[in-house]
Amino acid sequence: MSKNSTGQEIQTRAGIDARLTRNWQLMVGVTIASTVGMAVAVAPVLGQQFGTIWPWPNTHLVLLGGLAISVILLVAHLTSQQRKLSDIHGEVQCLEGAVHHLEEKSLRTERQSQARLNALLNISRMMGAVNRLDEVFGSVIDTCLKLFDAHQASLMLVQAGTDELAVCAAKGHPDHDKVKAARQKIGEGVSGWVAKHRHALILGPELELERFPGLKVDVARLTAAIVVPVLLRDELVGVLSIRSRETDVRYTKADLQSLQVLAENIGTVIRHSEHVEWMRKTIEAQRAAREHEPAT
Repeated sequence: MSKNSTGQEIQTRAGIDARLTRNWQLMVGVTIASTVGMAVAVAPVLGQQFGTIWPWPNTHLVLLGGLAISVILLVAHLTSQQRKLSDIHGEVQCLEGAVHHLEEKSLRTERQSQARLNALLNISRMMGAVNRLDEVFGSVIDTCLKLFDAHQASLMLVQAGTDELAVCAAKGHPDHDKVKAARQKIGEGVSGWVAKHRHALILGPELELERFPGLKVDVARLTAAIVVPVLLRDELVGVLSIRSRETDVRYTKADLQSLQVLAENIGTVIRHSEHVEWMRKTIEAQRAAREHEPAT
């Protein structure tokens, strides 16, 4: 159910409750006014025509007053019961709203899990069909942006023979060329810290820095983000990160686990690429050896 339909349903229920309250108030007012009016109108008649049948003078006034008081007490009792029923009705509506919210959350989680599973299957198929790493990495970045409602995503790989990370794929950054040319020393910054400690991070304003010694970041300026290391045969390959600019977005451990699966797929892609390159070099070497063999 959409937010608009939910809002309309809440407005409809509120309108019904307001109408019931107005009708109840109208009924109470008419009942009290009718009783008092009847007492005022009937009292003189009873006093003139039937005054002799009462055991004491002005008995009719006492009876009419008692009737009025009884009606008022009855209305007060019914009003109290109406309020209790209204409270129970409100509690039932709250429970229905909570159940509806849980159902929506469960359905949203199920759809999200299905979408992530499909994305992983697509990436797995692509691994066997595409040999160019940049195409695979670009697809992984696109997948990250879609699955995690992220505005920015980037993949940094360790540069051979250095202690630096270099961006090999990125999207969503204002200055794309500057980001593509960026370098990050291992151990410095958030990505460098994740690369050095091989520890994934869920970032946000609630981040407790004391839990991560050596991590230096301006928590007040943080929005939702996840940074995970990319490992290959227990060796650091790079760092994968996503970030949302929305202040109300908060990533969960389930999001972290999904991103780690994507990072593992990146490691698998690199391993597959290494195998393909090894096979290519082996075939070329065997072909060159045959060409240099003396003719018999």
